[in-house]
Amino acid sequence: MAEEMENEIKNAKVIGIVDVNKLPSSQYQELRKKLNDKAKIRVVKKRVLLKVLDKLNMPEKLKEYVKKSVIVGLLTTEENPFRLYKIAERSKSMTFAKAGDIAPQDIVVPAGDTGLPPGPIISEFKAAGIKARIQGNSIVVQEDSLIAKEGEILDEQKANILMKLNIKPIPIGLNIVAMYEDGVVYDSSLLSIDEEQYFNDIVTASRQALNLAYNIDYYTSEVVELKIIDAQQKALNLAYNADIYEKDVIEMIITKAIQKAISVDMTLPEETRNTLGIAVTAPQPVQQSSSPEEQKAEEKKEEKKEEKASVEEAAAGLGALFG
Repeated sequence: MAEEMENEIKNAKVIGIVDVNKLPSSQYQELRKKLNDKAKIRVVKKRVLLKVLDKLNMPEKLKEYVKKSVIVGLLTTEENPFRLYKIAERSKSMTFAKAGDIAPQDIVVPAGDTGLPPGPIISEFKAAGIKARIQGNSIVVQEDSLIAKEGEILDEQKANILMKLNIKPIPIGLNIVAMYEDGVVYDSSLLSIDEEQYFNDIVTASRQALNLAYNIDYYTSEVVELKIIDAQQKALNLAYNADIYEKDVIEMIITKAIQKAISVDMTLPEETRNTLGIAVTAPQPVQQSSSPEEQKAEEKKEEKKEEKASVEEAAAGLGALFG
């Protein structure tokens, strides 16, 4: 048996330690058939497997998982360990809890009508910490009630209540406790991946890395592009404020001059304003094309406006140029 296990481990890309305790024989055989083209599973003696792992200089961490398992199974596969773990988890089904079972997660009895008739069972609800009362011809749970925390051992009373409420909190299936690949041991907490969260974490890390690289001037291809855009914007801003007559800013500089001229014009007496037609030459924001009806409506609005240019209009034109 030791020689067979040794050969299987040597020839496998990935090995796994499974605990088949409380797994019905019929379901175990069904799982073996389902995974036949992906993995080989065999129940082995814990003592023999530990000797083989010692001989092959396997990590101590892997041996610890063997020692913790009740009924040990050896899994050998060429499949990716994360993918295989997901297949095994999907094949699990839920069953009723028994006294001595460990809660795999927080077990909550939801609020609502239980459908159970009034009787002595109401005292069992209270003993289990469930707030319940009699309403009509049935017992009603008044609010969501935590009956067991993750990792807590269920007693007979709680197991019976859960069974009467038809709550099946215990998963049964192939319990992969650890897998080993290329010198790395993955336990179930690492193998059980929330893919959406994992993707979001990668996106967040990428953004943070880009932000760090940008701020410390670490020039990757992505950072260089952003730095060039930033430098161009700063150069345009400098040229605009220093009145440097360059083709990309000359129109903005002219607009700035017109704005100042309008501002001066507004300080003159009303009868002398607009004598040079400054407001007429001020660049206006780019308007989207409109229908003939819309154009007529706009013309009527313009006729009602005061025939003077405001500083705000000039500023709007400047804003349009800046984009």
